[in-house]
Amino acid sequence: MKRIFFFLFISLTLIACKNQLSDDEELNQYVNEWVYQNMSMLYYWNTTLPVYKSTTQNPELYFETLKNKDDRFSAIFDNYEDILNRLNGVSSSDVGFEFQLYRESNANNNVIGIVLYVKTGTAAQSMGIKRGDIFRKINGTQITIDNYSSLLNSFYDVTATVKVTFTDYVSYVFYDEPAITINKAVDYKEDPVYLDTVYTVQNKKIGYLVYNFFTNDAGDGSLQYDLELNSVVEKFKQENIKELVVDLRYNSGGMMSSAIRLASMLVPNLASEKVFVYTEYNNNYTDYFNSAEFKKDYPGENPFMDNFSTTIMNQTVQNVGNNLQRIFFITGKNTASASEMVINGLKPFLPCVLIGDTTVGKNVGSTLVHDEDNVKNQWAFMPIILKYFNKDHQSNFTQGFAPDFKIEDDYTYQLGDLREALLAKAITEIAGSQNIPVKIVKKGFDQLNSRVAFKTREQGLFVQKKSISMYLK
Repeated sequence: MKRIFFFLFISLTLIACKNQLSDDEELNQYVNEWVYQNMSMLYYWNTTLPVYKSTTQNPELYFETLKNKDDRFSAIFDNYEDILNRLNGVSSSDVGFEFQLYRESNANNNVIGIVLYVKTGTAAQSMGIKRGDIFRKINGTQITIDNYSSLLNSFYDVTATVKVTFTDYVSYVFYDEPAITINKAVDYKEDPVYLDTVYTVQNKKIGYLVYNFFTNDAGDGSLQYDLELNSVVEKFKQENIKELVVDLRYNSGGMMSSAIRLASMLVPNLASEKVFVYTEYNNNYTDYFNSAEFKKDYPGENPFMDNFSTTIMNQTVQNVGNNLQRIFFITGKNTASASEMVINGLKPFLPCVLIGDTTVGKNVGSTLVHDEDNVKNQWAFMPIILKYFNKDHQSNFTQGFAPDFKIEDDYTYQLGDLREALLAKAITEIAGSQNIPVKIVKKGFDQLNSRVAFKTREQGLFVQKKSISMYLK
């Protein structure tokens, strides 16, 4: 993928005298001016920013006053290193499973969590915790609408263990099991390539990939995860699959370079001159990228367009696209951005059949901005800086991609089990089988809040400061 380097020089001036402000107020004032100056340069909607006024307001609250009414995704964080690790799937402390929250009943304020999947190599996995398990208490306290946020923080705080009470749900009655103590994973590096397999159903070879977020490595520059993904597709190619199911139901996005590489592995007739995505920026970016200075410094580069990729670290991109007449994508309510970019980018080249739920509808992207000059400023923010389009200049999915087959996510069976509801529907469409039993474990529960509020990765399109190699979250 091309790399386009650009440098931003912003001069910041503090207005207030130090002796008039407390240390916290002085830092807040500095951070807010720093945020505003960067937003005025980078923000996709920079022409709609209010007039700058010096303020000691909490930066998180101040940031909200700058966002455009159409901006659902720009975000600010109080720790740069922490958010950078999250984007790479690295967690300093992790309970070892992802989950979804539900109201226990309309008759009370109790909340339950249902395990979506268990992370490889964690204590939770070795203890036998599995998809579909239900928990009601954390550290002995019943989870409720009022306390769930604070209780769930104990899944990821600095403590070494957490007690979780799982429960059986039989005939609409909960039967709590004894609480178990889970040793949290320390400095856990989650592999986004969660599961891959090949099924033979009625003499048809079907590839299945569960891919949970887009990042090329754990931040070490090895491109380990992209290379692993390439090996998976090579296996699919060797197995001569004729159908493919890509499971993105829990994938809220990630790095654009990884999105380009995955799409490159799936597009028919892969060629480096084929356009995958176009990008649109504010006037600052547009003028710079069109300038004689930029063209002199980066001859032949086109920051408004990305083609499909044919290599990864001098390795050939493995491609299975010519084997396929269509691709099945499993989607969910948190399927976003990089996932949507792959779907949108492949639609002009072959049919994409969506099974599951409507996606988020994120066709814009952001960059992670942090202060390299002031060590006291640990804040970072991700402003939207671009909008992206496929090769037919289509980007009209702000309401999300609606599924061709709307199927509720069911937790009775493990991911990869042919009886699992969404995969079963894909197999039915491929092979015509109609005899796969499905039981809905969560019938009667109302979804309360997505695990996305506590995810180790943030939803947003992330563009590295000195390069337009993008994260799409």
